Amino acid sequence: MKNFIKLILVIALTAGTVFAVEAAKKEKKAKVTDPRLLKVMKLTKSPKDTQFLAAGEQLKTSHRAGRGFDVTSNDEELWYAQPGNVGKGQPGLTKIHETYIIRKKNGKREYMTLRYFGGCDNITIEKAADGDYVWIGSHGDKWAKKSHYYRTRAISRFKFEPGTEINDGYAGETYYLGGASTARYMTCAVKPEEDILAVTTSNSGAVTINIYSLQEARALPDVELKVKTHWKGENVGEEEEYVVRRFKGKDLTSLDAKASFVVEKKSKENDGNPTKDPNFYTFRGFDVDKDYVYFVEGQHNKGKYTEEGPSKAFITVFDYAGRVVLEKRRIQAVAEKMLLANMGITTTGYADIFGFKIKGEDAYIGFSSYGPNKKGKNVHKAVVIKY
Repeated sequence: MKNFIKLILVIALTAGTVFAVEAAKKEKKAKVTDPRLLKVMKLTKSPKDTQFLAAGEQLKTSHRAGRGFDVTSNDEELWYAQPGNVGKGQPGLTKIHETYIIRKKNGKREYMTLRYFGGCDNITIEKAADGDYVWIGSHGDKWAKKSHYYRTRAISRFKFEPGTEINDGYAGETYYLGGASTARYMTCAVKPEEDILAVTTSNSGAVTINIYSLQEARALPDVELKVKTHWKGENVGEEEEYVVRRFKGKDLTSLDAKASFVVEKKSKENDGNPTKDPNFYTFRGFDVDKDYVYFVEGQHNKGKYTEEGPSKAFITVFDYAGRVVLEKRRIQAVAEKMLLANMGITTTGYADIFGFKIKGEDAYIGFSSYGPNKKGKNVHKAVVIKY
């Protein structure tokens, strides 16, 4: 009888332990109260018509998708970055070495042309006392396989002067972060009011995020730097060149970062989960503030909704230590085929996410659509939505 009672007690204690463990597992997560994170959570909902600051806006060329955007001056100014036409890669026709910075203000659009800067993802516009300044990847290196200048090797800051051209591949203040094996596909996010200069580099799909003091970075001395560059050949009679380019710039490798972490690349091949793992799809932009890093990825549906389904876009929020504070969430707007069709943006569901911005407690996304214009011709257009 005593042994039977002991057995009953052991079973009860074991059950109690299991119940406690299971209860701990089911314990509710801490409630999100940060207004910035609450705003990001709203990206999972379908937007209203009134949230669209740009509902299918044609840019400089109708043949290429926009790659970067910014919003300034109480939403009165919209800024875009767009690469030039491919032109079948033929000298004299192709404009792949060009990037257009576009400012829309008071209904008027103004352009600035950059050459050999490279991929124009994730631009930032800085409002200064003496004018508007553009922060963008620079020192583009041509990828011979596809003849595109995606591989930016530095970051440049220069004044926006509509109607002008920059033909050197960089300008103004230029920031460098190392050799070809460590720093390429560079993009930036800048918050002068918070003393933040954030720079990303990509290697084999893994994205490294480095955050510096903007004041300390700008105070660095200009030193002689060099990059190996494959460029030119777009003009008739012009030969491609493989050269070592020397320039004056600020060497960020001499400055300690306030924070640095890597978002490893996930894929189907290594059992990645497309809806849960950050950096499963193509990295398509980021932003920062004094607490968080907002990481955006996505993939358009090639305009083939029947075969590919809706376009995809996701956002994950990290802290400065690289810990996830808001798990990967779908940005619903790019998947809203009927809404985009009803607004005259696209009938195919093609929505190619190209960035995210956080301004105080307001959040913005930008994406490129592809669909018919008023004449029935398929063109790329830009969309910006405010949350």
